[in-house]
Amino acid sequence: MTATYPAAKDDPATPMGAIYAEYPPMSRVVFPSGCEGWLVTRYEDVRLIFSDTRFSRNLLAPGAPCLIEPGDFSTGEHSILNMDPPDHTRLRKLTAQAFTVRRIAGLRPRIQQIADTLLRAMAEHGPPVDLVEMFAFPLPTAVMCEILGVPYEGRERFRQWSRVIVTPMAYSPADVAQARRDGADDMAALVAVKRETPGEDLLSVLVHARDEDGDRLTEAELIDLATQLLLAGHETTVSLIATGIVLLAGHPDQLAALRSDPSLTEGAVEEIMRFDGPADASLLRVALEDVELSAGPVRRGEAVLAHTGAANRDEAAFPGASRFDIRRRNAPQLGFGHGLHFCLGAALARLEGEIAFRTLLDGLPGLDLAVPASAIAWRPPLSIRGPEAVPVTWATTRRG
Repeated sequence: MTATYPAAKDDPATPMGAIYAEYPPMSRVVFPSGCEGWLVTRYEDVRLIFSDTRFSRNLLAPGAPCLIEPGDFSTGEHSILNMDPPDHTRLRKLTAQAFTVRRIAGLRPRIQQIADTLLRAMAEHGPPVDLVEMFAFPLPTAVMCEILGVPYEGRERFRQWSRVIVTPMAYSPADVAQARRDGADDMAALVAVKRETPGEDLLSVLVHARDEDGDRLTEAELIDLATQLLLAGHETTVSLIATGIVLLAGHPDQLAALRSDPSLTEGAVEEIMRFDGPADASLLRVALEDVELSAGPVRRGEAVLAHTGAANRDEAAFPGASRFDIRRRNAPQLGFGHGLHFCLGAALARLEGEIAFRTLLDGLPGLDLAVPASAIAWRPPLSIRGPEAVPVTWATTRRG
């Protein structure tokens, strides 16, 4: 029997991972594009698919399967997300130096400074406020703009096209295609500026690598790589912060524990990523040869969707997986991926999440949702998972 993917759900707030965790280890499904493939839900199989080079992200061959439609975000010709070695290795080496754990740790004072500034603005405004608008969006956006060398003043412009690209099911194919063109045009214009007046930022480094040694980076790859870094560098962390506050508010015991014990912050970020992370699904892959999973065989040429959210709720890997528990230990969640395409910015996202939650909980006593959780709107499936807006309130001190 072949099912439709994604499945319908009654409650928009329910992550798809919670639904697919109840599915068999392998299911035959038809994707929105009309292509058929396998939906794989168990932790060990998903982990293997992410790391095994017999599963390819290169979906550009004629007749290759696709998730939404030909030419969608998962099949970009020049995207690092859609490359196998050696091209993937070549591009990743150019950017990995900017995202080492040591370099990211050195950003802590600056990230904290940005978070403190945003917190003061929230406090001055007074409750209620939209956490997404006043904190969760501007924090990682400002950080990523500084790393890349993108003018922060242009954030609303790239917010418009990035939102469409990462929420494709909410827009027409024509709108998504136009957003991709807008992003490429904006980044091409910025590349031209960096050529004239280079700085110490990552984009200037990439432009230099392109101009000094064209064999390492084509112009199209340069523009797409910069666009992807900007997209992934803020969209996922916006959702991590916003979803985290919703989850904590819905689990008052966990919120109280985190408020009183800062040592739980790192674990809280990992548990949020596991329980309801931004990457609820994953990108499609195709088998280059026959592969035997624990759940069954995948034949050469078949499409496979390794479902991150379902794997992160696999009872075999996470006992009591349906329970949100920030004290959970020895739980290597797959929200940042695994293997070849492991998220370049994982260390940065973790640090931003830790700083964000500590700053909010320490600086806003009594932080809570300002509306019932059921009133919060969520992005549709096959998007970066997260709430559209998170109205929050907190205790204020009356004057005089």
